[in-house]
Amino acid sequence: MKYDTYGEYDPRAVAQAQPAFLTVWAGLGSYHEDLVLLGGLVPHYICRHPSGRGALPRPATLDVDFGVALGTSAGQYGSLSSDLRAQGFKPSQQYPGRFEKTVSGFTLYVDFLVEDGAQPRGTRMVDDVPASVMPGVVRALETARRIPVEGEDLFGADQKLTARVCDVGPFLVLKLRAFLYRQQGKDAFDLLYTILHYDGGTDAAMEAFAQEAKADNPAFPDAVKALSLFLTADGPGPMKAAYFVFGEPSTNDTDDIETQRLQVQQDAFTAGRALQQAIT
Repeated sequence: MKYDTYGEYDPRAVAQAQPAFLTVWAGLGSYHEDLVLLGGLVPHYICRHPSGRGALPRPATLDVDFGVALGTSAGQYGSLSSDLRAQGFKPSQQYPGRFEKTVSGFTLYVDFLVEDGAQPRGTRMVDDVPASVMPGVVRALETARRIPVEGEDLFGADQKLTARVCDVGPFLVLKLRAFLYRQQGKDAFDLLYTILHYDGGTDAAMEAFAQEAKADNPAFPDAVKALSLFLTADGPGPMKAAYFVFGEPSTNDTDDIETQRLQVQQDAFTAGRALQQAIT
């Protein structure tokens, strides 16, 4: 679930996303080699997070998205849906294909994404759960980073685990492709935040993005098309990234807000141009 602006995300709900991930990852131990964390939680684990005046807000999400390998199965040792149910996540009645759990009055969602090598969209059954088809998932699985994660899960238990998290190259490709097809400000913002704050540095993020072309990532052609939406400061990418952070411009905005809004637009434009240069 995505909102138009950052301010619409209730921080109490956002704070439950990481415990939800820890809960689900701990409960899917039989599947770890066939799973990778995707989506809005990825920047939390692969970025540094500056603070202070003028710093961008951390990416927010209410979902836990997993890339899953086609043909995944635990055999006789349970199933994806039964293991999810054991952690309190049940199929959503409102959103078929999703699993959900309500915690402290907020609903958290778990989604699965798969690449089948044939169709760019649709749904495939993996083990016994429906997974949305998305090109680029295989590259995310192949290049996943193993990252130590720890914290309290949704049951209040302390977890110390090693998770497989999508690395920056495939992540940037997936975010650009998502923006191409739905032009949501959150995708543009997540892209910008990750480029600016990737823990390996911006240059390394650019190199990793270019590597996806050499690796024949099937989502890369769409990512290249999406770059055209970032190549002017008033293009859809920069404008929607700024809108996501600050909302609709208002006569009540302070000079500082106006300056920060323009800075986000300029940074998103600069990031788009740098990605374009990285592949040319």
